[in-house]
Formats: sequence, C-alpha cells, structure tokens
Amino acid sequence: MERDCLIAHGAAANLHEHLFTLSDSFQMHICGKCKNMANVIQRSVQGGKVRGSYCRFCESVEDIVKVDVYIMQSYYARSSSAWA
Repeated sequence: MERDCLIAHGAAANLHEHLFTLSDSFQMHICGKCKNMANVIQRSVQGGKVRGSYCRFCESVEDIVKVDVYIMQSYYARSSSAWA
C-alpha cells in the first residue's frame, strides 16, 4: 500500500514538474467577485485611457488576482469562453 502511494505521489509530482515548472507557466487574471477570467485591456476612463485588468462580466476592476496555471489550461479557458 505504501508503495502504491509513493508511486502515485511520484507520478503527480512528475506531471506537475514537467507541465508547470519546466514548461511554460502562464498567469491568468481572475475576478474575485464572479470567478470569471478577467482581461487586460485599455479602457476609457474619466481623464484619459487606462490599461489594466478589467472584468467584463461584472464590470469591476477591484478584487482581480493573478493565478499561475498550465499553458493548456489557459488555452482551454480562452476557447471555452469564446463559445459562450
């Protein structure tokens, strides 16, 4: 039983290392309010234009966090959001 546990943990650690640490990691902006993917855009505000993170779903600029994800997760998130 301990052998199986070590094998499973080693496989998960190996996948994480090759997909995330050694490969291309990617940072996504996530809105903390609605939990959707936020965009980095240039938008018009009073007094000029501002480039920064912006959630188009709840139209907020507060509570947007950066998370590290696999590059394939970012491709999947972008393609699935294009379908919606």
